[in-house]
Amino acid sequence: MKRIFTLSVLVLGMFTYSFGQQNVRGGTFEYWKYNATHNFYQPDSSIFWTLNQLDTIPTPPGITAYPCDTAHNGSKSVRVVTRKIDLLDIIIPGVIGTINIKWSTSMAVIGIPYPYGTTKPVQFSGFYQSYPLSGDSSAAVLLLSKWNSTFHRRDTLAYNRLVFFGTVNSWTQFDIPVTYRDPVTIPDSLTILLLSCGGFDAGNMFGSVGTVGSTALFDDVNLTGVNGFPLVLMPDVSVKLSPNPAKDFMNIQLGEEITNGYFEVYDAQAKLMHRFQINGTSQQISVGDLSSGMYYYKLTGQGKLLNSGTFAISK
Repeated sequence: MKRIFTLSVLVLGMFTYSFGQQNVRGGTFEYWKYNATHNFYQPDSSIFWTLNQLDTIPTPPGITAYPCDTAHNGSKSVRVVTRKIDLLDIIIPGVIGTINIKWSTSMAVIGIPYPYGTTKPVQFSGFYQSYPLSGDSSAAVLLLSKWNSTFHRRDTLAYNRLVFFGTVNSWTQFDIPVTYRDPVTIPDSLTILLLSCGGFDAGNMFGSVGTVGSTALFDDVNLTGVNGFPLVLMPDVSVKLSPNPAKDFMNIQLGEEITNGYFEVYDAQAKLMHRFQINGTSQQISVGDLSSGMYYYKLTGQGKLLNSGTFAISK
């Protein structure tokens, strides 16, 4: 018990950024996986995670995030609840987002490698319900940053923190422009946190202030690029394009088989240039008529957006 107790303090007391390969799966909050050993759920995604692993601490209870059958779209959303660990007399905000626990180094890992190349989001949106207690609030946070090798620090390039006050018992949209402090530099890290506690402290979760039992629901959280082009946070199907940049032909490799899907190509003004039907897991397409530059793509199937991204043409 002593070892787990010490580890949990270190986990919540510091944070770092993780850069590695992401095996992405998800799509809003539709997919969850069950941990039978400790009886809790985690989102089935390497982008969004929770602190539910802290339930291994032998104190009641460490679970703060749950799949919820009340959804804005589809069949599932996420419900986050503020808890208290009585043994330590601390508040733990319910949180889901780009946060994970790295047990080997006793750290909470906040942030993922920036997945959108040179495309930067212009809007941060989603849907929420909020049920705060005793004047509490819920929150949604977006942070884009880049490591500064000259000064050995992480520079904040864009930061949005939304705080939701009062009871909101129906799905309500938030949709705000991304606030850039540095509009030129391309980020190398993306952080999104959705919380039941507006008084959270990301650097030291032990220092968070909130009311036990305050609850929030979130669904369909999204980033939007220029011209309203969607930047999919949790793609249902992974996409690998090669070569990239391409010249005459480009190979599409999908993470799983799809039937009667479409790979749509858009220019920088969001004008549809090509629409290729996709079946199976791989296909080669012709891009020889496209001029040099950056292009967007959408992968759709069964009337649903499965993935989106960018690629380059170089002649």
